[in-house]
Amino acid sequence: MSEASPSTFADRQVSKVTDDGWRVTAIKSQEQVRGVPPLNQSSWTREGFLSLKGEGVIAGTGSIPVQSGTVAAGFQIGCNTDVTSGATVGVSGGPSAQMNISYPPAVVIGATVTPNISTTLRPGTIADIPFGGKKMQIGKAGITVDGVHVKVDGCLGPVALRAYVTVSVSTALNDNTINVYGEPHYL
Repeated sequence: MSEASPSTFADRQVSKVTDDGWRVTAIKSQEQVRGVPPLNQSSWTREGFLSLKGEGVIAGTGSIPVQSGTVAAGFQIGCNTDVTSGATVGVSGGPSAQMNISYPPAVVIGATVTPNISTTLRPGTIADIPFGGKKMQIGKAGITVDGVHVKVDGCLGPVALRAYVTVSVSTALNDNTINVYGEPHYL
């Protein structure tokens, strides 16, 4: 089987002015989703590779100094129908659809990186999978992940993925959170 070329999604950004007068921007860029035939050749497995860059920017002249800020990036992932219980199509197996995400360990200073993530997906639910968070020590910070492996087992039908970037800013008076989302893609 041939490998699918990656789907590349348009860059997006959302800017808002906080109650304290700061312009906060969440930027999603370099998003790619590449679905591949699963190595186990199972009809119940979806596999792919994800890339994403998330940036946060704090600009302007607010009335109250910014005490802290963070930028986080990741994907929301959902399974259409869990078939591992056997109730849907008579397949026996574990208690629920399983998702595993891994990417090579990286040396990252000042950021949170989780090299292996696994969660349980149930029909009709969406799992929020953070790829990292970074403190904003100056007015700008970012997170870039490239070629993150994703595998979902025990799922009948497509697996939906949607990228997100969240920027949070805190002053002595207010906390503000800005989000930007990508378009859905299906494995």
